[in-house]
Amino acid sequence: MDDPWQARLAEFRGALASSAPTPGCGAAAAVVADLGLALVAKALRISQAHGGNGERSALLAEADRLLGRPGRFAEDDMQAFTAYLRAAQQDDAALAEAARQACAVPLATAHSCLQGLEVAVAAWPLAAGSLQSDVEAGARLLHVALTAVLLNVDANLAPIRPAADARRARAARQRLQGDADDCLARLVSSQSVE
Repeated sequence: MDDPWQARLAEFRGALASSAPTPGCGAAAAVVADLGLALVAKALRISQAHGGNGERSALLAEADRLLGRPGRFAEDDMQAFTAYLRAAQQDDAALAEAARQACAVPLATAHSCLQGLEVAVAAWPLAAGSLQSDVEAGARLLHVALTAVLLNVDANLAPIRPAADARRARAARQRLQGDADDCLARLVSSQSVE
């Protein structure tokens, strides 16, 4: 499977369930993140249609700008992991370079997820009451996708050389997870205030 967005949903699910090494958790997480962001955009769009609001309009424009970005990393993830598997058959230098890319793609995916999650947190109070569940669901999908894709960083750190590069990747991974956890906590705490 080259591009999960060109496949039918059942085909993508079947490819995930197969014994083939790709697509895997990174591609699945990227797709889930994009679907989560789509839910947030939907809630903002419907809310805006029922009564214009400048802040909501700006946030909807941001959601629309980000929509599609997390999902584009699905194919990149499959390519990076395929290259990693090939490099594992070669030498340590090839494996270190492939591992660096196999960490860079999920870090970029996670960053994209975090951007969507920040939009979701800002969208929650601006969404009509009946649509806040879509915003929360979207936020939770974005958070879980970020958490899932960062597992790829954990799995691919060991071969990276020099060790300082691995430490930087690990620090970026921890920062992204912490920021995402903080975003989700802000969403939950804003709900208890209402």
